Amino acid sequence: MLSPLRRTVFSCLVIAVFGTWLCYGTAARAETVPETAATATDAQTDGQQPLTISAEHALEWDRSHSRYIARGAVEVRQGDTAVFADRMYAYYGTGAAGGMGNISRIEMEGNIRVESPPYTAYGTTGVYDVTGGKATLIGDNLKIVTPGEVITAQNMLEYDREAQTFTANGGARVVRGQHVLDAENLTAQFGKAKGDTDKLALKEVRARGNVVLSTPREKIRGKAAVYSAASDIAVMTGGISIEQGQNVLHGDKAQMDMKTGVSQLIAGGSGGDGRVHGVFYPSSGKN
Repeated sequence: MLSPLRRTVFSCLVIAVFGTWLCYGTAARAETVPETAATATDAQTDGQQPLTISAEHALEWDRSHSRYIARGAVEVRQGDTAVFADRMYAYYGTGAAGGMGNISRIEMEGNIRVESPPYTAYGTTGVYDVTGGKATLIGDNLKIVTPGEVITAQNMLEYDREAQTFTANGGARVVRGQHVLDAENLTAQFGKAKGDTDKLALKEVRARGNVVLSTPREKIRGKAAVYSAASDIAVMTGGISIEQGQNVLHGDKAQMDMKTGVSQLIAGGSGGDGRVHGVFYPSSGKN
C-alpha cells in the first residue's frame, strides 16, 4: 500500500493492459503528492504542493515508460499554476514504490495555456519542469498576457517560476499601452506590486539586439534597452537613432520618460566624434 505522500488516485473506469493502466470517462483524474511535501512548511511553494491531472477523454498510466498520458482538454494544476493542453505526457521518477508521486517533467501538445497569476502564456508545444518550475513554449501564437502588457515571440517563450521572469526569443515584442518595444530577445521581470504584497506586476524589461521603441511621437533604435516600470523610464544604448517624422537624431545613449514624453539623447565616446547630431526639416506649412 502506498503511503499518503506517494498516492495516486484515479476516479474513472480502470483497465490493465500489458502493464499499462487506462482511464476512460469525463472524470479521468489523477492526483500526486510529491515527497517534498513531507518536510514542507505551511507556506509551501508551488513545486512542493500536490499536482492534479484531469482529462476529458482518457488518462493512461504507462508503467514501461514511467509516465502518464492524458488526452482531451487536459488540465494540470499545482498551487497557483494551471496548465491546459490537448495532450500531455507526465514523466515520474523510478525510485521506491515506483516513484509515482514524483512527476518531474510534463510535455504538452496542442492549444497550450499556462496560467500563473497575473499572467497567462500561450503556445503550441511545450515542456514544463515541475520541480524546477520552468516552462518552455514553442509554435504558433506565442504570447504572454498580463493586466498591463502583452509579450509575443516568434521562436520561443521561457517561464521561470522562481525568478518570476518570462524570456521571449526571436522577434520579441512587448506592448504596454501606446508603447511598443521590439527586439531579437527580451526578458520581463515580475515582482510584488507596490503597496500590495499579494499581487505581482511588471518590474523591468531587458531587451537585446535590434531594439526599437515606438511611441505615438517617435521611434528610437539601438542595440540594447532597459525599461523600469517603477520610474516608467527606458534607457537605450548602442548606436542610437531617434526618428520624429522626417527629423532624425543620432547619439550613443538615449533616455525616454514615458510619463512626460520627454526623450534625452546623450553623447558618448564609443566611435564617431563624441557628439550628438540631429537633422531637422522645416514644416511645409500645409495642413
